[in-house]
Amino acid sequence: AAKLDVNDRRKKQQNAIEVSGPGGRHVVRVSSTGVQGGMRTTLLFNPDKAVVRKFEDLGLLSSQMEQFKAIISDGKGVVLLTGRPDNGRTTTLYAVTRMHDAYTSNVQTVEIDPQGAIEGVRGNKFDPSGTATAEGGAPVGGGEFSTLVRSILRRDPTVVSVAELPDAATAKEISKSDHERTRIYVSLSAPDALTAVQAWVKAVGDIRAAGHCLHGAIGQRLVRKLCTNCRVPYAPTPDMLKRLGLPEGKVQQLFKKGGQVLIKNKPEVCPVCQGVGYQGTEGVFEVYPIGAEEREFVVQGNLQALKSALRKKQYPSIQHAAIRKAVDGVTSVEEVLRVTAETTGEGAAPASPTQASGGGAAQPTGTGGGSPTKPAPVKPAPSNR
Repeated sequence: AAKLDVNDRRKKQQNAIEVSGPGGRHVVRVSSTGVQGGMRTTLLFNPDKAVVRKFEDLGLLSSQMEQFKAIISDGKGVVLLTGRPDNGRTTTLYAVTRMHDAYTSNVQTVEIDPQGAIEGVRGNKFDPSGTATAEGGAPVGGGEFSTLVRSILRRDPTVVSVAELPDAATAKEISKSDHERTRIYVSLSAPDALTAVQAWVKAVGDIRAAGHCLHGAIGQRLVRKLCTNCRVPYAPTPDMLKRLGLPEGKVQQLFKKGGQVLIKNKPEVCPVCQGVGYQGTEGVFEVYPIGAEEREFVVQGNLQALKSALRKKQYPSIQHAAIRKAVDGVTSVEEVLRVTAETTGEGAAPASPTQASGGGAAQPTGTGGGSPTKPAPVKPAPSNR
């Protein structure tokens, strides 16, 4: 239907089709690429809408939102936006770009695969075949991604959002730009913010140049949100609270997925989530402002000192942000464990999750159920970029 060549596994193919259903007509972006053992096909419904989310709706904790806004208002240097593929990096990049006034300043994006348009922002698309074009079809730069980025940075922009970091040459061009007059957001794949800092330094190749331009590092992952129509409340055991790093007696109630509701005293499949138990996704973040002290640690290559400095300032990590959402009833402990299972522990360790959001544990209504046993691995649900 998308008119892709099913026998071509050498390159990524992509096209859009329209489908209709009970909810109306939808655009579906069909992508295919060759993988070991066959072909992988991905369907993304309504791609333009998938990456549109307000900054306030990303899922940041209240304290993280203030820290992030402070980083944005600084308007200088490089800020790393990091996360694993398909964990919302593009949505965050677009939301942060919209936080800058594109009508009073020169705001641009550089992308290989644009996911949508941002009002007032000039979008620059790079074509790996050798043709780089700016918004409106005007040619920009040459046949390399780094050349396109360099061409844009030489035109004195206010903000540039770089959606990819495909090679070291691009990192070097970014590190050499005028960081006093330009803010550059760099989106790259890494499990957490501090791993991204290490990857950035390695890509630039010059530790002083890489460290002196850094002004922030943000990591993120996606958690599935519990269906509020069928989630099941229960009283956590002291052992579970200890495992989550929560003080005993502080949290009286948590929630787990349900999938069923009582209709006339008869269990029925939940009509809201269709029995899945989850509905929608939300980001969990770690927001690390990088000031003069932290930059000096990066320049020295002293990662342990950088971790200690962030720990002293009690910035919530991805793990603590996820636990906070479980405490607030947004997601389940099982989902928190799934999302943070691959965490290497490289992030800074802040204060307890109840301190991280600046308040006590939420007290949702409902009667308690039994405490869950150790959860089995949960297969991740497909999510938008």
